[in-house]
Amino acid sequence: MKALPLLVLVLAVGAVACDEDTLGPTPITNVTWKLETVTRVGSATITVPNPDQFTVRFESNNNMAVRADCNSCSGRYSLDGTSVSIGSLACTLIACPTPGVDQLFTAGLENARTATVSGNQMVMTGPDYTLRFRN
Repeated sequence: MKALPLLVLVLAVGAVACDEDTLGPTPITNVTWKLETVTRVGSATITVPNPDQFTVRFESNNNMAVRADCNSCSGRYSLDGTSVSIGSLACTLIACPTPGVDQLFTAGLENARTATVSGNQMVMTGPDYTLRFRN
């Protein structure tokens, strides 16, 4: 009879421990994601030489902030599981020292349909682009 209360206690502690996911996925929101590569369908993958200058941050209020080299952009997004929809981005139009990468980056964001996170890596894909980030 004494074993039954002990068994119930062990099972209860185990069930509570299972609810804690200390190694759960990194959330997409409220994290600054640094672009590592851009791949456009039919083109070679471009490795971004300076990821700190190509960032995106998805705020919890569905606003997003983008740094595209020397330009800054803002916009809105919606997220449902791994499905993402990004509206048109409003960007400054400064001529940047790394020409073209800023335009590929913003076009890739607007083209994205999914966003998946694994550890400190995020991959956004769409019909025409794949963007790989780290945080």
